[in-house]
Amino acid sequence: MELVLLVEDDDERAAEIKRCVPHQLKCVHARSAGAAIGILRRDQFTAILLDFDLYRSAHGDPQFTGETVAKVICQTQTRSCQIFVHSQNPLGGPRVFAMLKQAGFSVEQFPWSSQAIGPLTSWFRDLLD
Repeated sequence: MELVLLVEDDDERAAEIKRCVPHQLKCVHARSAGAAIGILRRDQFTAILLDFDLYRSAHGDPQFTGETVAKVICQTQTRSCQIFVHSQNPLGGPRVFAMLKQAGFSVEQFPWSSQAIGPLTSWFRDLLD
């Protein structure tokens, strides 16, 4: 089964995003940058859903952000891994998007809100085609 990594520290937002993940994919949820880094070093992913601000969980650390995770994605994942940046951070989200795009990944960006469900659902549909 193909793996999707969800990097999101807000459990409510994570639940909304998980509802968009097709049943053909297995979703692995990392609640902090540290957890995401460990998982990225262990597994290869078909897709990654990436937030920027990752300090709300009990294990979160404000010095480790989506940018920290993006650097590890560049080191560990094949360029066939597709990435959806769902961060609402107006500076961090675009910075991570640009970094991953420049590294050769296929990247989409749409700040999370109820309006992001449509683009995310389409992104998953294209991923499975």
